[in-house]
Amino acid sequence: MRLIQTFFVLFALLFFSACEKVIDIELKGSDPLLVIEGVINNRTDTQSVRITSSVPIGESNRFPGVSGATVTVKDQDGITYAFRERAPGIYSSRRMRGIPGRTYSLSILYNRKSYTAQSRMPSQVTIDSIGFQSTTIFNNSRTSLQLIFRDPPQIKNYYRFVLSVNEVKTSSIFVYSDDFTDGKQVTRDLFDVDVDLKSGDKVAVEMHCIDPVIYRYWFGLDQNRSRGGASVTPANPVSNISNGALGYFSAQTQQTEQLYVPFL
Repeated sequence: MRLIQTFFVLFALLFFSACEKVIDIELKGSDPLLVIEGVINNRTDTQSVRITSSVPIGESNRFPGVSGATVTVKDQDGITYAFRERAPGIYSSRRMRGIPGRTYSLSILYNRKSYTAQSRMPSQVTIDSIGFQSTTIFNNSRTSLQLIFRDPPQIKNYYRFVLSVNEVKTSSIFVYSDDFTDGKQVTRDLFDVDVDLKSGDKVAVEMHCIDPVIYRYWFGLDQNRSRGGASVTPANPVSNISNGALGYFSAQTQQTEQLYVPFL
């Protein structure tokens, strides 16, 4: 009996060791894609488009600027603005100001490929007041920026908020739609778990009124970042740029307000 057991153990070890096979997985990098970040706003005469190139997985997150592109923006009346390259990958026009309610078209020609996008600038919604809100989590008190505005009735509105502390933009993505607050007063707390505001900090907020596609872009990007260690493979956020380019082109209104955290 002992001999039979010994034989079985030896047979099992030989069987499983014979089934082992070393598999070398070759991770091939895909061809780089253009990453386009274009914004037209109603607050300044200088508009800009940033063009970079994607990098393979495993490399540093330093995206090289793409030089030599032809960049133009055309308004709905057919007036075309040429964007000059001011720095590697940075293209701008210093004689254009966006107008709410109008549609703008982006055109980029690079390496014999054409990339286009359209965006309509929504009407502006303004911040009524801003202040600070204290929140206690596990006996720790955190201070966050709070803003109040009135959402216009019977109009679909989408918003993005950009938070800066001591002139450094935070990495959090704040987007909002009026699905449940159409025509109502809205209070938004821009709470960032990675930001602990202190007395004397200079805090600024930008309020952007954006179109539906740009809202979906930022919402999708936020969902990918918030997924964390989930097993679902993240996907590229929805882009309004043609020909497989990544990024977005947004015609948006913009309001910036700032204040200092009071000494408590």
